[in-house]
Amino acid sequence: MKIVKDAMILINLAKITILELSCNYFKNVIIPEEVFNETVIAGKKKGKEDALLIEKLIKNEKIQVKKIKDKNLLNMAHEFNIHGGEAESFVLYKQEKADLLISDDYNLRKKEDLIGVKIIGSLAVLLKLKQNKIIDKMKFISSIDKMREIGWFSNAVLDKLLIEGEKND
Repeated sequence: MKIVKDAMILINLAKITILELSCNYFKNVIIPEEVFNETVIAGKKKGKEDALLIEKLIKNEKIQVKKIKDKNLLNMAHEFNIHGGEAESFVLYKQEKADLLISDDYNLRKKEDLIGVKIIGSLAVLLKLKQNKIIDKMKFISSIDKMREIGWFSNAVLDKLLIEGEKND
């Protein structure tokens, strides 16, 4: 299974300490150069710890950085108001015939059907890791608590995720 991740998802999963586990689970993880620039290069300049983790995963070949080739697809993404790392992630998804694009970017996700991509977000990744016993109940709950602290998602959404995750206990 070939998976493309965008910058937001790398950062989000790193902050709740499941990025490496998600890369182990999804195996063939690729990112475009722009996502590398946004997460590692810019992140290190700002002193972000997640930048060092992402860089380590690249060095350990858990994440592969690829160059996009199809500038026409990139222009199409721009026409749909998709820019930066999200645009390159979309192009890489198409270019590499990936199975999944993992993103929490609302703009990209709302255009999923329109641009012909299969997208899941950090909540689905967290749930998959729990359901497949990659993480235990305590890690699942602590990750949700961290999401609550950061404020990415509403409490109602996180409560539903918690209930869904407890179904298989």
